[in-house]
Amino acid sequence: MNKYYRLWKHILCFPLILLALQLMKTAPELSPKWYAGLVMALLLAVAYVVEEIFWMTQRKGRPCGHCGKMVPMKSFTVVATCPHCGQPLE
Repeated sequence: MNKYYRLWKHILCFPLILLALQLMKTAPELSPKWYAGLVMALLLAVAYVVEEIFWMTQRKGRPCGHCGKMVPMKSFTVVATCPHCGQPLE
């Protein structure tokens, strides 16, 4: 997974979250549209958790959003900038 994956994830998630919120706010509670919004929101949450588990099990770090190189993530440390390009991590 590289920086293009992270870019697509950021571009795609925002409209899906807005659509889910719109469905849940405009439709009457417990209607099919409301459930569709709820399912969309839950699927996005599950996808986020699965992605986090994926990165944790690989133990290689995460790709930088700017240069795409792997940034090692060590336990109990906070990495704020990429060691390769120096840009702030997203």
